[in-house]
Amino acid sequence: MTAPTADTGMLVLNRADLEGMGVTWPEIIDVLDDAFVQKSQGQVQNPPKPKVAPRSDAFINAMPAYLGGSDRAGIKWVAGYEQNRTKGLPYIYGVLVMTDAETGRPIALVDGGWVTEKRTAAASGVTMRHVQEEPRTLAVIGCGVQGRAHLDIAVHSYPGLEQVRVYDHTLSKAEAMADLAGGRELYTATSEVDALAGADLVITTVTRPMDPKLDCAGTSEDALVLPVDYDDAIATSVFNDASFFAVDDLGQYSAVGAKSSHFAGFREPDAELAAIVAGHVEVPAEGRRVIMNMGIATEDVALGGLLYDRAVAQGVGRWIDFP
Repeated sequence: MTAPTADTGMLVLNRADLEGMGVTWPEIIDVLDDAFVQKSQGQVQNPPKPKVAPRSDAFINAMPAYLGGSDRAGIKWVAGYEQNRTKGLPYIYGVLVMTDAETGRPIALVDGGWVTEKRTAAASGVTMRHVQEEPRTLAVIGCGVQGRAHLDIAVHSYPGLEQVRVYDHTLSKAEAMADLAGGRELYTATSEVDALAGADLVITTVTRPMDPKLDCAGTSEDALVLPVDYDDAIATSVFNDASFFAVDDLGQYSAVGAKSSHFAGFREPDAELAAIVAGHVEVPAEGRRVIMNMGIATEDVALGGLLYDRAVAQGVGRWIDFP
């Protein structure tokens, strides 16, 4: 039997494969930046993600996208299970299926957990790239996988960052952030509010809704707020009173608001991230700015294309007969 190849088989890439390819934050940010430019040009198909909930504290989303400028197509099937923490299992599991846009043939099966981890932080990295001023004090609320990834990308994006203030209900997770702070002062806060004191960049990555939520009163008046967790951590007033409020996708924002308790009483966003990246909208320098990247399939498929090309070039992964 002839061994499968790129022309006849499907490439399987697990976490070890992906981590071994040496893909850097700048490379991931670049490919996502380009994807948002394509989106601004009307070249992207990214329908709102449908969701099923097999358990009360869980979700599974289907996330398809097509990027016309780079001719990339794919779908991510991704689950988030809060209860997995008590079982010693990851919160996020998933798979990304990359598809040949010319024929519809599945060409790669990729660890969707790794993709989610990287592209979520990299979307924030895209945002950081297009907000010109450099923060001095970063606050990170939630020091799990996304908190760590966001600290790593913030340090790469802002070499002038001086202080990192962190908070997590599990103290050891907060203290472990020191290895990513790059020698900067790390302050382990006693509460979420304490972590925000004086911060001019705020990143929240909690997985359960907070009560009460954060009004950001202690931050800099001109802070940039990146709520990775929708509105689970940040109060509605922060979004509504912001000098600028943007999301990564207006369709996804509307769909989530219509089908859940998220975003109740919110004002309409001022812009999409794609318009910022393309230079059609400028983020103001003054006032508290909120940019909420909810996570869209455009990012997954863009990163999936980079990973597929890199793996083929490096001979990484396993080819299987499929179909």
